[in-house]
Amino acid sequence: MAAVSPGPPTVYLHIGAPKSGTTFLQGLLWSNAEALSEAGVLLPGGSFAGQVQATRDLRGVVPEDDEPGPGWDGAWNRLAAEVKESGHRTAVLSHEVLCAVDAAGAERAVRSLAPCDVHIVYTARDLAGLLPSEWQEYVKHRFHFDFGHWLREVVDGPRGSGAAHWFWRVHDVPEVLGRWAPHVPPERVHVIPLPGPGAPRGLLWERFAGLLGVDPAVAEPAEARTNTSLSWTETELLRRVNGAVDEEAPMWLYHRLVTDVLALKVLPGRGEPGRVPLPPERRAWAQKKAHELVEGIRSAGYDVVGDLHELLPGETAPAEAAGAPPGDAELLDAATHTVLGLLDRIGMLREEIGTLRQERQEQHETALPKLMARHLSERSKAVWRLRVGYWHLVERLKGIEPPPEPEGGDEAGAADEAGVVLSHRTAPR
Repeated sequence: MAAVSPGPPTVYLHIGAPKSGTTFLQGLLWSNAEALSEAGVLLPGGSFAGQVQATRDLRGVVPEDDEPGPGWDGAWNRLAAEVKESGHRTAVLSHEVLCAVDAAGAERAVRSLAPCDVHIVYTARDLAGLLPSEWQEYVKHRFHFDFGHWLREVVDGPRGSGAAHWFWRVHDVPEVLGRWAPHVPPERVHVIPLPGPGAPRGLLWERFAGLLGVDPAVAEPAEARTNTSLSWTETELLRRVNGAVDEEAPMWLYHRLVTDVLALKVLPGRGEPGRVPLPPERRAWAQKKAHELVEGIRSAGYDVVGDLHELLPGETAPAEAAGAPPGDAELLDAATHTVLGLLDRIGMLREEIGTLRQERQEQHETALPKLMARHLSERSKAVWRLRVGYWHLVERLKGIEPPPEPEGGDEAGAADEAGVVLSHRTAPR
């Protein structure tokens, strides 16, 4: 139980940016929500999905006409009230699309949390690593143009159209933070550079936890979930799937099937490894633009947790950046193993459905008192021991002693059988 704070909590709004370690941080936060609460840190909303709904409400996102599930009208105000009434010393809201709110949304967010002191936290990444990762994220969200086309829209095209519209709205750091600056003093605006590839895995968490004033040991970074990157082959295969998706299919359905299942759960590890590289001819532009963004952060006087040099691409591209796009042979191989992965998933789902149907049938055939005893025994060890004792007593009265269970038993064999899969490419890299 967290100690009650005498005053309103300090609120940290982790507003993004996408592809800058946000999934990693959110995984650590929510998997350690109880320990954080004991340390005085509240994660409002009850779950990450609850924070997503509040963010949608703040941004004024309108649900699709046939989108299933609850709406989010009023979700932000409910979250703000929960924060102010919590009694915690600190509250954290983390969702990477908060950085897309307009000036009115930023003003509403800070005003609704008064009298709490609000801090803005922005995790940033160097452009040379960000650009390929963002193209991949666009493909995960139905984009069906190749990397070259995407780069032309982002780098060469007007900022208000195409892929450039969203990219610069969330990744032009001075512009994003400038929407919050009229409502939050610069010393309460924090920029955390994403550590480079050679840095310890837990360094980003250490920076974030230090900002919150909690011991980083409250969470174990090695166990955190990450937004698994697809290889170049896997991204290209997904891009071609997008081209075949019915244009009339609603986005909520696409996200549930293609993004959440295919892109996040099945595809990783099915294709040949190899990251999507930034083309060499774009590297000089990325270096120049990164220096402009860093200078904008520095001149605004924001608090930097880390080193701004981590946002500057190196002078030379990494060795893995060389290479050609995957050919049809690589795509066919990846597609074959992806189909097998989907079949594995169908098999597991059929097993689960069969188990649920069997349980439902047993419930229909079991007398109510016996059913109640079963449910109680599943919740209470004492009731379970009484049930077991009753079984043994009945067997003894019949003159039958229950045979000892073999080592491992049938359950172990069933588990082994359930673990059999069709594809050997199943483990994400």
